[in-house]
Amino acid sequence: MNVLYIAFSDFSNLYFGANKKVISQCKALEKLGNTVTLMGRYRSDIAKISTDGSVEPVRKYQTSGVDLLNKVLNKKRLSSAIRKYVQDKHFSLCYIRYDLSTPDFLKTVKALKRVCDKIVIEIATYPYQKEYANAQFSGIRLWMDDYYGRKLKDYVDYMISFYEVEGGRIFDIPVIQVPNGFDFSNSKVITDPTVPKDIHIAAVSTMREWHGYERFIEGMYQYYANGGERNIILHLVGTGPEYTKYMTLVEKYALQEKVIFHGAMHGDELGKLLERCTIGVDSLARHRSGISVLSSLKSREYGGVGIPLINSCKIDIMEDDYPYCLYTLADESAIPMEDVIAFHDRVYAGNNRAEVAAQIRSYIEERSDMNAVMKKVMDRVV
Repeated sequence: MNVLYIAFSDFSNLYFGANKKVISQCKALEKLGNTVTLMGRYRSDIAKISTDGSVEPVRKYQTSGVDLLNKVLNKKRLSSAIRKYVQDKHFSLCYIRYDLSTPDFLKTVKALKRVCDKIVIEIATYPYQKEYANAQFSGIRLWMDDYYGRKLKDYVDYMISFYEVEGGRIFDIPVIQVPNGFDFSNSKVITDPTVPKDIHIAAVSTMREWHGYERFIEGMYQYYANGGERNIILHLVGTGPEYTKYMTLVEKYALQEKVIFHGAMHGDELGKLLERCTIGVDSLARHRSGISVLSSLKSREYGGVGIPLINSCKIDIMEDDYPYCLYTLADESAIPMEDVIAFHDRVYAGNNRAEVAAQIRSYIEERSDMNAVMKKVMDRVV
């Protein structure tokens, strides 16, 4: 099949989690015997991006900023370039990573329907509306999304969701539900059997409000204020809107030696940090965005190296009694460090970290390998 993949994002940073996922999806589609054309942005240019990271500009623009107006302009430019690019072509399938509906997006989907046998749209998180609660002009954007989203059913064959959808339809379009896939080929599972004396914990994210790391920082403060003696080190990796909040709390509670801010880390640098950590924190406040079952890439990333994790809501691919995930309350309370310590000591009671890592990796990969996930999609679509 000849597949067109459209992603409304900037691929100048291929380490960015969503971009890595898109590239891995395209690689999986290629492994299934398809020819894939990925269209997105490279900075402000419109480009075709290959799975090896090479870029072929389709249309060049002056560099734009990152405020809302330029985001809107960039999306319109990409949509316009796509309509022009496809007008004399034919594709068996168009796979679109969703970025809210607008009049221009609907116009693009109409144009794609004329040259594509099938169109599917992937919604990364569902429901997604609460994630926009604090965004600029969120009310207008969500109203527009609802209004124009309801018109997609005339052109779109399937919606792809990683979450269970009541009624099995989004915008009255049938849903194909699959796990959130991950490319494990570049993940090096931990092989060192040694369990460090100190408890090093990784929290890797874009630091949005639903990550809720302030709950963990509050828990650390309460633990040490009450005479706690175990040495717990929290490694915060990334940047984002909540960064200042976390930094302020750490300074307020004088936890500078216990909470380390690393900024953005990728590749081997991040891999070396994860090798030091015996626990990973996923999200601690998904209740704020209305999510009760999570299909996060972060759970797969930790699982790829063999790290047990902490979360405040159920992980989609994990059984309820899965021993390598600690579920905390889905509320605003501080995370009890006593629970974290007990979880850590139980997981590593055999004193062989490599064995634990191998079991985690096998379990997670079996349930969310990207090749298997994309095959499920293609089997349904074609």
